[in-house]
Order: sequence, then structure tokens, then C-alpha cells
Amino acid sequence: MMHMIQRTALLFVAAAICACNGGAPAEKTTATPIADTTVAAPRPANGPQVIHLKEGGRMEGMMRNGERVGSWISYHPNGVIWSRSVYRNGVEHGPTEVFHDNGRTYYLGAYENGKPSGEWIFYDANGVETKRVKYDGAGAIVE
Repeated sequence: MMHMIQRTALLFVAAAICACNGGAPAEKTTATPIADTTVAAPRPANGPQVIHLKEGGRMEGMMRNGERVGSWISYHPNGVIWSRSVYRNGVEHGPTEVFHDNGRTYYLGAYENGKPSGEWIFYDANGVETKRVKYDGAGAIVE
């Protein structure tokens, strides 16, 4: 059971790191990583999950066989959505959107088997586009 919790925590850390920086190695962010603030607690390997964060936020989604599947949503402590991501077999696969704590979009993009893919668009806290980055299917920047 402890091994499953550790594995789940490791997946969570990896996903949170990608979500906080858009998977872009060159992207600098001041956002607080979600993974650094989780409260460890035993969770079932299947079914709906609510993971409470120390500062008051939370994450919600489904687990199947100990892995994340489907849509996962995390919330800032003020209740505003922090991120929306889609998981397949425990890794992000599909569209993702991360928000500033004021509710405006921070960035939009997509994952392919856990790697950033396609065009990602970044915005400042006022909703003004700041940059666009294109990734190949392996997560490398192509433009």
C-alpha cells in the first residue's frame, strides 16, 4: 500500500511540475508548484479522488488501477480553478489549461503521452498574450 502511495505521489509531482511550467524547459514561472503542498493520505486505487492541498486548494479526478484517468481539475486556495488536464494511463494526454489565481488563463496547450505537443499559448495575469511555443511530439521546442 505504501509503495502505491509513493508511486502516486511521484506521478503527481511529475504532473504538477509540467503543469506549472507548461513543460517548457526555458519557461520561468513564479507559480507555486502544486506538488510541494500536498497532504499525503492513503487513497483507494480506483474511483473519484479529492486531494487536499496544505494551503487550502484541492485537486479532483478519477483513479483507475492506481493511475490518473480522465479529467483532473485543481483549485487555488481561493476556489478559482488552477488547472484542467486530461490523463490517460497515469500521464497527461490531451488538452491542458492553467490559470492565474485571478481566474485568467496562464497558458493553454496539449500533452501527448506526457510530453508537451503542438502550440502552447502563454498569457500574463491581465489576459494579454505573452508568447507562443511549438513542441514536437517528444516535448522538444520546434520554434
